[in-house]
Amino acid sequence: MKRIISLLLTVLLLFSTAAFAEADEWACPDCGASNTTAFCTKCGAKRSEEIVCPNCGAKYPLDSGVAFCGDCGTKLQQSAGFTGRYEGEGFATPEEALTFYMEGYKNLDFNQILGAFAWETQMEHYSVLTHLERIRAYNSAMRPRMPSTNTFLYTANLNSLRSYQVDMICRSIEEYVLGEDSPTKSKTGSISFEKDTDQVAEFLKKFENGRLEKLTQMTNIRFLTPDDVTDNKFSLEINQKNFIKQTACYGADETVNIIGVADVGDETFYCCPTICRYGDRWYLVSVSSYTSMIIGAPNQYQAFVCGEGSFAELVR
Repeated sequence: MKRIISLLLTVLLLFSTAAFAEADEWACPDCGASNTTAFCTKCGAKRSEEIVCPNCGAKYPLDSGVAFCGDCGTKLQQSAGFTGRYEGEGFATPEEALTFYMEGYKNLDFNQILGAFAWETQMEHYSVLTHLERIRAYNSAMRPRMPSTNTFLYTANLNSLRSYQVDMICRSIEEYVLGEDSPTKSKTGSISFEKDTDQVAEFLKKFENGRLEKLTQMTNIRFLTPDDVTDNKFSLEINQKNFIKQTACYGADETVNIIGVADVGDETFYCCPTICRYGDRWYLVSVSSYTSMIIGAPNQYQAFVCGEGSFAELVR
């Protein structure tokens, strides 16, 4: 009889545990892993005692049963799926943000490069209306291309923005590594290979030429003003007005252009992103800027350029 009672208690315990696990699943805000325990089984983070809106920060008790934020309407995800934020804590000055970005190349750490950007904060403030009113046109190359009127469109815009900036960075890396062998140096903008040859394998070996590793030699990070590289054109009244118009869509409290410079062996590294302040924190919002537009930097040099010569000479 005792053995039967013990067996029944074991079954009931297992059933209640399973039911609890199914009904009480939560997603770790740090790594996104799905859990049913008090601590995340992937990264060890403790389960929060409340539900926090990923958009506005409003907080709700775990047992409140709310599915949408009462302040902003954002869906409150409490189950499997990524619920954290892509961006970091931000930086105290634009120079700190730009240094972190540049050191990402030095460390060959792509995640560090992306960690300098405002992803969510930018999207929370970005105005597609302001952008369209300025350019007076709509096209599929825009990033972001839709108003973030709900969580679904906000998420779509956020990932589209990240994808676009990553692509710009990859173009600059490709150009730096391949040099004269890059597709941009050909008349057609692409490289063709003959059938039944070793040309493809030979081409791919060019990515192992040591150029990327040379970035780890980066030293003496310093900064220039937009006027330093545009022959004082940036300060012209017309360009100042255009700079304000171009950057108004970010909805930032302050926007600046500064040029990051560093020594890489016998070459010089340059980058010229757009940097914004939201509240008291600074972030990159784009690898390109109004300054790079004045210089006429093509797409393959938007994230950075590295070589012998001045910034203007290298991008022309």
